[in-house]
Amino acid sequence: MTTSMYLSTPAWLTIIFSMFTFLGYCQHPRPTVGVCASAAQQEEAQRAGFDFMVPGVSPYLLAAADGNEIHALPVYACNVFLPAKAKCVGPEANAEALMAYADTVFRRAQQLNVPIIIFGSGAARRIPDGYSLNQATEQFVTLCRKLADRAATYGVKIALENLNSEETNFITTLEEARLICEQVNRPNFGINADIYHMLKEREPATQLQKAGKHIVHCDIAEPESRTPPGVEGTDFTAYLEALKAIGYQGGIGVEARWTDFPSQATTAYETLTRQLDAVYRTH
Repeated sequence: MTTSMYLSTPAWLTIIFSMFTFLGYCQHPRPTVGVCASAAQQEEAQRAGFDFMVPGVSPYLLAAADGNEIHALPVYACNVFLPAKAKCVGPEANAEALMAYADTVFRRAQQLNVPIIIFGSGAARRIPDGYSLNQATEQFVTLCRKLADRAATYGVKIALENLNSEETNFITTLEEARLICEQVNRPNFGINADIYHMLKEREPATQLQKAGKHIVHCDIAEPESRTPPGVEGTDFTAYLEALKAIGYQGGIGVEARWTDFPSQATTAYETLTRQLDAVYRTH
């Protein structure tokens, strides 16, 4: 609106125009909302309103059987990178075998246009008894550099996930994931900031701001029983505000324990998007 137009416009129209202009500045593109689910659940996930899916590496990328294709929604990432027996640290770790396995995963991810592989795999990265944290950290960082370099040849990113101390004994906070990520120091090696695990470990939302530049994906669930949003009534506002503060506009995947996926999926999507909208469309 030019100055002459502004002056000749009735006052009430000027006020309305100003309000919409102000609201436009106040609204920020919010993260998309997806769900960690299987191919069999894709139709229900689509009906619930989710924007994308995160299936497991093995059933989606490695299985040869029909019925594992996902067409209803984009596949934003795959999780459960390594099987429990594929030890990352300790005397049983076999880097050569791990790299051969990872090469297949990354190649398939490229073929199926999956941009991110989430590296949780708590059992695989568990530090065995008698093995020091320093040894494990050095071994793990060396492995992750090799994995990142290999993934880069396929245009794939790796997202290291913070887990909680009930699931593993290594990298059980977002802060620890951040420190590992900075030691790995590869542009395609980032973090999957799992808010469920943060809540389990009582990590404050401010840790998201510290890790901000490394975060490429987020997961979420309610902390008590890993239920989807809307079951226990968990308020995620503080964590969503921290994501907004770092300008995060990537994906947030609901990774939960479901008792009735079709009905809970709709509630989870509506609950999380409502909280996201309240945060990203204000201030």
